[in-house]
Amino acid sequence: MAKDYSRTQRLGEQIKRDLAQMLQFQVKDPRLGLVTLNAVKVSTDLGYADIYFTVMKPGMPEADDETIRETEIVLNDMAGFLRTELAREMKTRITP
Repeated sequence: MAKDYSRTQRLGEQIKRDLAQMLQFQVKDPRLGLVTLNAVKVSTDLGYADIYFTVMKPGMPEADDETIRETEIVLNDMAGFLRTELAREMKTRITP
């Protein structure tokens, strides 16, 4: 019963919630459209995390490839800022 919901899954859910709030309230980049975080997979040693997201373009049901690539570039550019802010929020020894 204890292994049903592991620490890495709980940490992944916390990262997803915190990042979603940061993207909504703290990030003011006009190139960033509507981004939805789908899942966060944290490695077993808590060294890194893979974040899966979906991009939606206002007025259209799906975003085109150019919008997705631009959003990915913007998110990769602000990865350092997001990780620093996440480390302040989470208070863990290692922030993936």
